[in-house]
Amino acid sequence: MGKTLLHHFLFSFLFALVLAGFVYASSPVDQKEYVTITVAPGDTLWGLAKQYEEEHGLSPNEFIRWVMEMNHLSSSRLTAGEQIVIPVLKSKQGGSLAVNR
Repeated sequence: MGKTLLHHFLFSFLFALVLAGFVYASSPVDQKEYVTITVAPGDTLWGLAKQYEEEHGLSPNEFIRWVMEMNHLSSSRLTAGEQIVIPVLKSKQGGSLAVNR
């Protein structure tokens, strides 16, 4: 009886952890909290990743993946004049990390 109760408790605990992980991972990112920039001629995602690396704290590949996903970009090519959201929190601009999903 005690062993079965322990198994139910452990299963419930693990299930709650997995559920909490899904909820956390699937929560949408509020783009209003992040910095929006206007792409200048010659800008690339790689260059922007390097330019803002102290603010976002991500690897260039993580930065590019985040920008492409949040801005629904089908390719990594940018167009001058285009506005994109980058993983730098407005409240942390000049500070630390902005991401994490």
